[in-house]
Amino acid sequence: MAFSDFFHPECDPVEPYDAQNHVVFSCLQWKKPSLEVMPEIAKQTFAIMYGDEMNQSITAALERAYILGAMSPIKLIAVHEKHIHLFLDDSVSSATLPEVQSMWEEVAFISSARIEVDFAHVSEVYSGRSDYIFWQDAKEILESYSLGIENYEVLTIDDFADEPIDKVQWLYSVNEAVRHPQSNQICPNVAQLALASMVGHSECHMVQYYLHPRFQKPDE
Repeated sequence: MAFSDFFHPECDPVEPYDAQNHVVFSCLQWKKPSLEVMPEIAKQTFAIMYGDEMNQSITAALERAYILGAMSPIKLIAVHEKHIHLFLDDSVSSATLPEVQSMWEEVAFISSARIEVDFAHVSEVYSGRSDYIFWQDAKEILESYSLGIENYEVLTIDDFADEPIDKVQWLYSVNEAVRHPQSNQICPNVAQLALASMVGHSECHMVQYYLHPRFQKPDE
């Protein structure tokens, strides 16, 4: 399974013999499930169900959705070749749903893989009213992990009381960059290298998307 530079795996892929393979990812998130912009960045955790392996075009589509700001409503994604089922947070209202659908239609349109997208709320899975064929597997995954958006645990300067003062100032500056990316004034190279380590990446060339989530990925 190909992992993305945007999404950090929270655990190794789970491959049960009698259920759908799945993996849990996290990413920095600046929107609520209702698509409202939050005052501070948070952490989003979501799961992906898939078959034998993840199609690379699906990974690219999820990256595009993240750039567009369309990932925040998602708790679970079920991938079947070039067809994906999106299970949304129950706080996504009927008024918000058309905007969510519009953004994902843009994701599908941009992709040359002709991806098809279906939408459902997680409550449909919990209640057993879902028409998704593997809804019981989806329910088990939803119940097994804490999925959704939660506050990002940002350290304060008091957490570094025993560290050398120069390291304290450096780490505090990096944490401030995470909390307030729009006002980041520290050295970009230092911030990006430190933040790459914080979010679990070995390289820092993609970190600009964390510090500036609205930054658009250039066409290749």
